[in-house]
Amino acid sequence: MAEALPTAVADLAPAEVARLRLVTQRLVPHPHLGLLPDPVAAVAHLLAVQAQDLPAAHVAVASRTPARDAAAVRAALDSGALVRTWPMRGTLHLLTAGDAGWMTRLLGPRALRAAARRWLDVGLDDAAFERALAVARERLADGPASREELGALWTGAGFEPGTSTTYRLLNGLATRGELVLGPVRGAEQLVVLAEGWLPEGSRREDEPEEALLADLAARYAAGHGPVSVPDLVRWTSCTVSAARAALAAAHAQGRLVAVTCEGRTLYAGPDLAELVGDLQAVRGATAGVLLTAAFDELVLGYADRTATLSPQEELLVVPGGNGMFKPVVVADARAVGTWARAGTRKDRLVVTPFEQPLPDRLESACQEAFAALPAALPGR
Repeated sequence: MAEALPTAVADLAPAEVARLRLVTQRLVPHPHLGLLPDPVAAVAHLLAVQAQDLPAAHVAVASRTPARDAAAVRAALDSGALVRTWPMRGTLHLLTAGDAGWMTRLLGPRALRAAARRWLDVGLDDAAFERALAVARERLADGPASREELGALWTGAGFEPGTSTTYRLLNGLATRGELVLGPVRGAEQLVVLAEGWLPEGSRREDEPEEALLADLAARYAAGHGPVSVPDLVRWTSCTVSAARAALAAAHAQGRLVAVTCEGRTLYAGPDLAELVGDLQAVRGATAGVLLTAAFDELVLGYADRTATLSPQEELLVVPGGNGMFKPVVVADARAVGTWARAGTRKDRLVVTPFEQPLPDRLESACQEAFAALPAALPGR
Protein backbone atom coordinates (compact mmCIF):
# COMPACT_ATOMS: atom_id res chain seq x y z
CA MET A 1 0.00 0.00 0.00
CA ALA A 2 1.34 3.43 -0.97
CA GLU A 3 2.43 5.70 1.86
CA ALA A 4 -0.02 8.54 2.51
CA LEU A 5 1.38 11.96 1.63
CA PRO A 6 1.11 14.79 4.18
CA THR A 7 -1.48 17.49 3.60
CA ALA A 8 0.20 20.42 1.85
CA VAL A 9 -0.46 23.99 2.96
CA ALA A 10 0.38 25.36 -0.51
CA ASP A 11 1.46 24.42 -4.03
CA LEU A 12 4.52 26.49 -4.95
CA ALA A 13 6.42 27.37 -8.10
CA PRO A 14 10.21 26.83 -8.08
CA ALA A 15 10.78 30.61 -7.97
CA GLU A 16 8.71 30.79 -4.79
CA VAL A 17 10.75 27.97 -3.25
CA ALA A 18 13.92 29.96 -3.98
CA ARG A 19 12.51 33.06 -2.30
CA LEU A 20 11.28 31.14 0.73
CA ARG A 21 14.70 29.53 1.21
CA LEU A 22 16.32 32.98 1.37
CA VAL A 23 13.88 33.94 4.12
CA THR A 24 14.04 30.71 6.14
CA GLN A 25 17.84 30.74 5.96
CA ARG A 26 17.67 34.31 7.34
CA LEU A 27 19.80 35.75 4.57
CA VAL A 28 17.28 38.55 4.08
CA PRO A 29 15.15 40.37 6.68
CA HIS A 30 11.43 39.65 6.58
CA PRO A 31 8.70 41.56 8.46
CA HIS A 32 7.74 38.47 10.46
CA LEU A 33 11.15 36.81 10.92
CA GLY A 34 14.10 39.17 10.47
CA LEU A 35 17.71 38.07 10.91
CA LEU A 36 19.15 36.00 13.77
CA PRO A 37 20.32 37.96 16.85
CA ASP A 38 23.90 36.63 17.02
CA PRO A 39 26.28 34.04 15.51
CA VAL A 40 25.35 31.29 17.97
CA ALA A 41 21.66 31.69 17.13
CA ALA A 42 22.49 31.73 13.40
CA VAL A 43 24.46 28.47 13.57
CA ALA A 44 21.82 26.85 15.80
CA HIS A 45 19.14 27.83 13.30
CA LEU A 46 20.99 26.20 10.39
CA LEU A 47 22.10 23.33 12.69
CA ALA A 48 25.44 23.01 10.89
CA VAL A 49 27.37 25.26 8.50
CA GLN A 50 29.96 23.72 6.18
CA ALA A 51 33.25 25.26 7.23
CA GLN A 52 36.37 23.79 5.67
CA ASP A 53 37.03 27.41 4.62
CA LEU A 54 36.98 29.11 8.03
CA PRO A 55 37.04 32.74 6.77
CA ALA A 56 34.11 31.99 4.44
CA ALA A 57 32.20 30.36 7.31
CA HIS A 58 32.71 33.52 9.38
CA VAL A 59 31.13 35.55 6.56
CA ALA A 60 28.28 33.05 6.04
CA VAL A 61 27.28 33.16 9.70
CA ALA A 62 27.78 36.89 10.21
CA SER A 63 25.70 37.63 7.08
CA ARG A 64 22.67 36.23 8.90
CA THR A 65 22.95 38.60 11.88
CA PRO A 66 22.10 42.32 12.14
CA ALA A 67 25.62 43.31 13.23
CA ARG A 68 27.24 41.43 10.31
CA ASP A 69 30.35 41.12 12.46
CA ALA A 70 32.75 38.28 11.66
CA ALA A 71 34.68 39.07 14.84
CA ALA A 72 31.60 38.02 16.82
CA VAL A 73 31.82 34.59 15.18
CA ARG A 74 35.46 34.37 16.22
CA ALA A 75 34.51 35.38 19.77
CA ALA A 76 31.89 32.61 19.91
CA LEU A 77 34.59 30.08 18.97
CA ASP A 78 36.95 31.44 21.62
CA SER A 79 34.24 31.26 24.30
CA GLY A 80 33.32 27.69 23.41
CA ALA A 81 29.78 28.53 22.31
CA LEU A 82 30.66 27.43 18.75
CA VAL A 83 33.01 24.66 17.63
CA ARG A 84 34.22 23.23 14.35
CA THR A 85 34.36 19.49 13.75
CA TRP A 86 33.66 16.66 11.27
CA PRO A 87 30.13 15.45 12.12
CA MET A 88 29.05 14.32 8.64
CA ARG A 89 30.07 13.92 4.99
CA GLY A 90 33.75 13.84 6.02
CA THR A 91 33.71 17.65 6.01
CA LEU A 92 34.33 20.33 8.62
CA HIS A 93 31.25 22.14 9.93
CA LEU A 94 30.51 24.88 12.43
CA LEU A 95 28.03 23.81 15.12
CA THR A 96 26.98 25.04 18.51
CA ALA A 97 28.71 23.30 21.39
CA GLY A 98 25.33 21.90 22.38
CA ASP A 99 24.76 20.27 18.99
CA ALA A 100 28.24 19.01 18.09
CA GLY A 101 28.20 15.99 20.37
CA TRP A 102 24.90 14.40 19.40
CA MET A 103 25.26 15.28 15.70
CA THR A 104 28.64 13.54 15.62
CA ARG A 105 27.31 10.54 17.57
CA LEU A 106 24.40 10.22 15.14
CA LEU A 107 26.14 10.79 11.80
CA GLY A 108 29.80 10.12 12.50
CA PRO A 109 29.60 6.31 12.19
CA ARG A 110 28.46 6.54 8.57
CA ALA A 111 31.31 8.94 7.75
CA LEU A 112 33.77 6.59 9.48
CA ARG A 113 32.59 3.64 7.42
CA ALA A 114 32.96 5.67 4.22
CA ALA A 115 36.54 6.64 5.09
CA ALA A 116 37.71 3.33 6.60
CA ARG A 117 39.18 1.86 3.41
CA ARG A 118 41.14 5.04 2.60
CA TRP A 119 42.57 5.11 6.11
CA LEU A 120 43.46 1.42 6.06
CA ASP A 121 45.33 1.98 2.80
CA VAL A 122 47.73 4.28 4.71
CA GLY A 123 47.96 2.06 7.78
CA LEU A 124 45.39 3.74 10.03
CA ASP A 125 43.21 1.09 11.63
CA ASP A 126 41.21 1.32 14.87
CA ALA A 127 44.27 0.47 16.95
CA ALA A 128 46.24 3.29 15.32
CA PHE A 129 43.50 5.80 16.13
CA GLU A 130 43.46 4.57 19.74
CA ARG A 131 47.22 5.16 19.97
CA ALA A 132 46.82 8.63 18.47
CA LEU A 133 44.01 9.42 20.91
CA ALA A 134 46.15 8.46 23.89
CA VAL A 135 48.87 10.86 22.72
CA ALA A 136 46.32 13.64 22.13
CA ARG A 137 44.65 13.16 25.51
CA GLU A 138 47.95 13.45 27.36
CA ARG A 139 48.82 16.73 25.60
CA LEU A 140 45.33 18.26 25.61
CA ALA A 141 44.89 17.62 29.32
CA ASP A 142 47.13 20.69 29.67
CA GLY A 143 44.96 22.84 27.35
CA PRO A 144 44.37 23.50 23.63
CA ALA A 145 47.09 22.63 21.10
CA SER A 146 47.82 23.53 17.50
CA ARG A 147 47.70 20.98 14.72
CA GLU A 148 51.46 21.31 14.36
CA GLU A 149 51.98 20.50 18.04
CA LEU A 150 49.84 17.37 17.81
CA GLY A 151 51.43 16.39 14.51
CA ALA A 152 54.90 16.55 16.05
CA LEU A 153 53.76 14.43 19.00
CA TRP A 154 52.17 11.87 16.71
CA THR A 155 55.35 11.70 14.64
CA GLY A 156 57.30 11.16 17.84
CA ALA A 157 54.92 8.31 18.70
CA GLY A 158 55.79 6.53 15.45
CA PHE A 159 53.21 7.84 12.99
CA GLU A 160 54.21 8.83 9.46
CA PRO A 161 55.33 12.47 9.52
CA GLY A 162 53.52 15.12 7.49
CA THR A 163 50.39 17.25 7.37
CA SER A 164 48.40 14.53 5.59
CA THR A 165 48.80 12.17 8.54
CA THR A 166 47.93 14.95 11.00
CA TYR A 167 44.78 15.77 9.04
CA ARG A 168 43.68 12.13 8.84
CA LEU A 169 44.19 11.59 12.57
CA LEU A 170 42.36 14.81 13.47
CA ASN A 171 39.53 13.95 11.11
CA GLY A 172 39.20 10.40 12.39
CA LEU A 173 39.34 11.30 16.07
CA ALA A 174 36.91 14.19 15.67
CA THR A 175 34.48 12.02 13.70
CA ARG A 176 34.67 9.55 16.59
CA GLY A 177 33.58 12.39 18.86
CA GLU A 178 36.88 12.66 20.74
CA LEU A 179 38.26 16.01 19.50
CA VAL A 180 36.89 19.33 18.26
CA LEU A 181 38.42 22.56 16.98
CA GLY A 182 37.79 25.31 19.51
CA PRO A 183 39.48 28.66 20.25
CA VAL A 184 41.52 30.58 17.70
CA ARG A 185 45.13 31.64 18.27
CA GLY A 186 46.34 34.08 15.64
CA ALA A 187 44.96 32.65 12.42
CA GLU A 188 44.80 29.02 13.61
CA GLN A 189 41.99 27.21 15.34
CA LEU A 190 43.26 25.03 18.18
CA VAL A 191 42.34 21.45 19.00
CA VAL A 192 40.63 20.54 22.29
CA LEU A 193 39.18 17.41 23.86
CA ALA A 194 35.45 17.17 23.21
CA GLU A 195 34.94 15.86 26.72
CA GLY A 196 35.22 18.90 28.92
CA TRP A 197 34.85 21.43 26.09
CA LEU A 198 31.33 20.41 25.05
CA PRO A 199 28.45 20.64 27.56
CA GLU A 200 27.87 17.61 29.74
CA GLY A 201 25.11 15.39 28.34
CA SER A 202 25.22 17.00 24.90
CA ARG A 203 25.84 13.65 23.21
CA ARG A 204 22.25 12.70 24.23
CA GLU A 205 23.36 9.12 24.85
CA ASP A 206 19.98 8.08 26.28
CA GLU A 207 17.99 9.01 23.16
CA PRO A 208 17.41 6.49 20.33
CA GLU A 209 18.70 7.13 16.83
CA GLU A 210 15.20 7.53 15.39
CA ALA A 211 14.37 10.35 17.81
CA LEU A 212 17.64 12.13 17.11
CA LEU A 213 17.15 11.86 13.36
CA ALA A 214 13.60 13.25 13.63
CA ASP A 215 14.99 16.18 15.65
CA LEU A 216 17.71 16.72 13.06
CA ALA A 217 15.17 16.59 10.21
CA ALA A 218 12.90 19.11 11.92
CA ARG A 219 15.71 21.56 12.54
CA TYR A 220 17.32 21.13 9.13
CA ALA A 221 13.98 21.76 7.41
CA ALA A 222 13.21 24.74 9.66
CA GLY A 223 16.55 26.34 8.81
CA HIS A 224 16.70 25.43 5.12
CA GLY A 225 13.12 24.79 4.01
CA PRO A 226 11.38 24.06 1.82
CA VAL A 227 13.39 20.83 1.51
CA SER A 228 12.79 17.37 0.09
CA VAL A 229 13.71 13.86 1.21
CA PRO A 230 16.67 13.84 -1.27
CA ASP A 231 17.86 17.16 0.18
CA LEU A 232 18.05 15.63 3.68
CA VAL A 233 19.77 12.53 2.27
CA ARG A 234 22.41 14.66 0.59
CA TRP A 235 22.95 16.88 3.64
CA THR A 236 23.37 14.03 6.15
CA SER A 237 24.38 11.04 3.97
CA CYS A 238 21.65 9.04 5.71
CA THR A 239 19.57 6.52 3.77
CA VAL A 240 16.46 7.47 1.81
CA SER A 241 14.25 5.39 4.09
CA ALA A 242 15.73 7.01 7.22
CA ALA A 243 15.31 10.51 5.80
CA ARG A 244 11.73 9.85 4.75
CA ALA A 245 10.84 8.42 8.15
CA ALA A 246 12.54 11.30 9.99
CA LEU A 247 10.71 14.01 8.04
CA ALA A 248 7.41 12.15 8.41
CA ALA A 249 7.95 11.84 12.17
CA ALA A 250 8.79 15.54 12.54
CA HIS A 251 5.70 16.42 10.48
CA ALA A 252 3.51 14.17 12.63
CA GLN A 253 4.89 15.91 15.74
CA GLY A 254 3.69 19.25 14.35
CA ARG A 255 7.26 20.55 13.95
CA LEU A 256 7.04 20.79 10.16
CA VAL A 257 4.53 21.79 7.50
CA ALA A 258 4.42 20.42 3.98
CA VAL A 259 4.09 22.13 0.60
CA THR A 260 4.24 20.81 -2.93
CA CYS A 261 6.29 21.98 -5.91
CA GLU A 262 5.94 20.39 -9.32
CA GLY A 263 4.52 17.23 -7.80
CA ARG A 264 7.17 16.88 -5.06
CA THR A 265 6.49 17.13 -1.33
CA LEU A 266 8.72 19.62 0.49
CA TYR A 267 8.96 20.39 4.21
CA ALA A 268 9.73 23.48 6.27
CA GLY A 269 9.21 24.82 9.78
CA PRO A 270 5.83 26.06 11.04
CA ASP A 271 6.70 29.66 10.05
CA LEU A 272 6.23 28.63 6.43
CA ALA A 273 2.46 28.57 6.77
CA GLU A 274 2.47 32.29 7.55
CA LEU A 275 5.02 33.03 4.84
CA VAL A 276 3.05 31.36 2.05
CA GLY A 277 -0.03 33.23 3.24
CA ASP A 278 1.68 36.48 2.21
CA LEU A 279 3.95 35.70 -0.72
CA GLN A 280 3.90 39.36 -1.70
CA ALA A 281 5.89 40.18 1.45
CA VAL A 282 8.29 37.35 0.63
CA ARG A 283 8.79 38.75 -2.88
CA GLY A 284 9.49 42.19 -1.45
CA ALA A 285 12.02 40.83 1.04
CA THR A 286 13.90 38.89 -1.62
CA ALA A 287 13.85 41.37 -4.52
CA GLY A 288 17.31 42.80 -3.90
CA VAL A 289 20.92 41.72 -4.49
CA LEU A 290 23.11 39.86 -2.01
CA LEU A 291 26.52 38.23 -2.10
CA THR A 292 26.71 34.85 -0.41
CA ALA A 293 29.89 33.38 1.04
CA ALA A 294 31.80 30.50 -0.52
CA PHE A 295 30.20 27.19 0.52
CA ASP A 296 27.09 29.03 1.70
CA GLU A 297 24.18 26.80 2.71
CA LEU A 298 21.92 28.61 0.23
CA VAL A 299 23.52 26.57 -2.56
CA LEU A 300 25.35 23.80 -0.75
CA GLY A 301 22.49 22.82 1.56
CA TYR A 302 20.39 20.98 -1.03
CA ALA A 303 20.55 18.07 -3.44
CA ASP A 304 18.30 19.89 -5.92
CA ARG A 305 19.53 23.46 -6.41
CA THR A 306 17.53 24.25 -9.53
CA ALA A 307 15.21 26.66 -7.72
CA THR A 308 18.22 28.99 -7.34
CA LEU A 309 20.43 28.13 -10.32
CA SER A 310 20.33 25.88 -13.38
CA PRO A 311 22.51 22.76 -13.74
CA GLN A 312 24.64 24.67 -16.26
CA GLU A 313 25.07 27.56 -13.82
CA GLU A 314 25.90 25.13 -11.01
CA LEU A 315 28.92 23.95 -13.04
CA LEU A 316 30.19 27.54 -12.93
CA VAL A 317 29.73 27.69 -9.16
CA VAL A 318 31.29 24.25 -8.55
CA PRO A 319 33.69 23.87 -11.52
CA GLY A 320 34.09 20.26 -12.51
CA GLY A 321 31.95 19.17 -9.57
CA ASN A 322 35.09 19.36 -7.41
CA GLY A 323 33.23 20.27 -4.22
CA MET A 324 34.71 23.78 -4.07
CA PHE A 325 31.73 26.17 -4.02
CA LYS A 326 32.44 29.70 -5.21
CA PRO A 327 30.71 32.74 -3.65
CA VAL A 328 27.49 33.53 -5.49
CA VAL A 329 25.71 36.73 -6.54
CA VAL A 330 21.96 36.45 -5.96
CA ALA A 331 19.54 38.93 -7.56
CA ASP A 332 15.78 38.71 -7.10
CA ALA A 333 16.29 35.29 -5.45
CA ARG A 334 18.14 33.87 -8.46
CA ALA A 335 21.88 33.24 -8.77
CA VAL A 336 23.26 35.43 -11.56
CA GLY A 337 27.01 34.95 -11.21
CA THR A 338 29.97 34.40 -8.91
CA TRP A 339 32.14 36.97 -7.18
CA ALA A 340 35.59 37.32 -5.63
CA ARG A 341 37.62 39.76 -3.57
CA ALA A 342 40.51 41.32 -5.53
CA GLY A 343 43.41 43.68 -4.89
CA THR A 344 46.26 43.46 -2.44
CA ARG A 345 43.90 44.32 0.43
CA LYS A 346 41.04 42.22 -0.97
CA ASP A 347 38.91 45.34 -0.98
CA ARG A 348 37.78 45.27 -4.61
CA LEU A 349 34.83 43.31 -5.96
CA VAL A 350 35.08 41.26 -9.15
CA VAL A 351 31.82 39.78 -10.44
CA THR A 352 31.74 37.03 -13.06
CA PRO A 353 28.16 36.94 -14.37
CA PHE A 354 26.66 33.79 -15.83
CA GLU A 355 25.48 35.89 -18.76
CA GLN A 356 27.48 38.89 -19.99
CA PRO A 357 27.10 41.63 -18.98
CA LEU A 358 25.15 42.47 -15.83
CA PRO A 359 22.81 45.47 -16.20
CA ASP A 360 24.19 48.69 -14.70
CA ARG A 361 21.61 48.64 -11.90
CA LEU A 362 22.82 45.19 -10.81
CA GLU A 363 26.46 46.24 -10.98
CA SER A 364 25.68 49.15 -8.66
CA ALA A 365 23.66 46.92 -6.32
CA CYS A 366 26.55 44.43 -6.19
CA GLN A 367 28.91 47.18 -5.08
CA GLU A 368 26.50 48.18 -2.33
CA ALA A 369 26.18 44.55 -1.19
CA PHE A 370 29.98 44.20 -1.20
CA ALA A 371 30.35 47.27 0.99
CA ALA A 372 27.92 45.72 3.50
CA LEU A 373 29.67 42.32 3.64
CA PRO A 374 31.23 41.19 6.92
CA ALA A 375 35.01 41.53 6.85
CA ALA A 376 36.86 38.30 6.08
CA LEU A 377 39.08 37.25 8.98
CA PRO A 378 42.14 35.04 8.44
CA GLY A 379 41.93 31.48 9.68
CA ARG A 380 42.29 27.81 8.91
